Amino acid sequence: MTAVVLEGEFGLTTMLSDLLQQNLVREPSRARLLRECTATLEATDAGVVTTLQVGSGRVVVADGVAARAHLRVRGSAERLLALAAAPLRIGLPDPFRAEGRAVLGDVLRGLLRIEGLFAHPLRATRLMRLLSAAR
Repeated sequence: MTAVVLEGEFGLTTMLSDLLQQNLVREPSRARLLRECTATLEATDAGVVTTLQVGSGRVVVADGVAARAHLRVRGSAERLLALAAAPLRIGLPDPFRAEGRAVLGDVLRGLLRIEGLFAHPLRATRLMRLLSAAR
C-alpha cells in the first residue's frame, strides 16, 4: 500500500501532497516510482520550501528544507506548476511539445533550476514522473 503523508501547512506542501495522492490513485502503477529520493522544491516568489522524502512505498511531504537532498528544484510557483503540468518524454519535459519546450527554456535561462539532475538522473526522472499531472 502506498501512502502520501502530509507534514506541513504551506500551500505548496498541501498542493504537492494532493497531486501525489491523486496521481497514485489515478495510476497505481506509479507506485513503482517510489524509490529512495529526497527532493526539495522551492517557490522562490513565495519564499516557501517543501521537502519530498520518497521511499518504502510512501512519500512524506513536509514544510522546510532537507539537510541533504538528492534534488533541489527552485523557481517561481508558476514555473513549478508548469514543470508538473509539462508532458514528459523519457521522464523529462517533452521537447516536441510546446509546454515541454517552455519548461526546458526556463531551465536553460536559469528561471527554473534543477540541482542534482546530472548527478541523479534516474531519481530526477522518477520524481518528475511521480509528480507529473500530464497524461
